[in-house]
Amino acid sequence: MIPPSTRDLMEVANSKYAVVVAVARRARMLSEDTKNDENYRLSTVVTTALEEIMNGKIKIQEDGDSMLKED
Repeated sequence: MIPPSTRDLMEVANSKYAVVVAVARRARMLSEDTKNDENYRLSTVVTTALEEIMNGKIKIQEDGDSMLKED
């Protein structure tokens, strides 16, 4: 995956911080599901989380706290 530009990230949320927090939270959710998998890699979980957010599968709700909402 080619890393998204800052401009692309700003279309997803109002701040880069919100995107980073949302990706970290989604990656943690994904890692909890796959931590017993022998092929588990943190980098793939983070990449998957970022792709889901950039593709609109996961939305960022900014209610004072960056929460995730699945579509």
